[in-house]
Amino acid sequence: MAAANTTTITLEENEVALIIGEEDGAMSVRVVSATEVADDADDIGAAPEIVLALAMRLLKDPEFHDDVLEWYYAQDDDEDEGKQA
Repeated sequence: MAAANTTTITLEENEVALIIGEEDGAMSVRVVSATEVADDADDIGAAPEIVLALAMRLLKDPEFHDDVLEWYYAQDDDEDEGKQA
C-alpha cells in the first residue's frame, strides 16, 4: 500500500503501535514496535501481546470491527447521559 503522504511518529522504547488503514474499502492492519522483538521470544510483554491480539482479531473476525464501533458509540451515549444528569 503506497501512500502519497506519510507521517512519522516516535515511539517510546516500551510502546507498540497498532496502525489501521483503509484503501479502496479494504482494511489494512500493521503492528509496529519501538524495539525489535525476536521471533523466538518466550515472553513479549503485555503491550505487544494485546496489540497483536487486536490486530489478529481485526483481520480474522469481520464482526469484531462492528462490535468495536458499536462499543465506541455506546461510550459517547454513556458520557452524554452523564452530562444530562
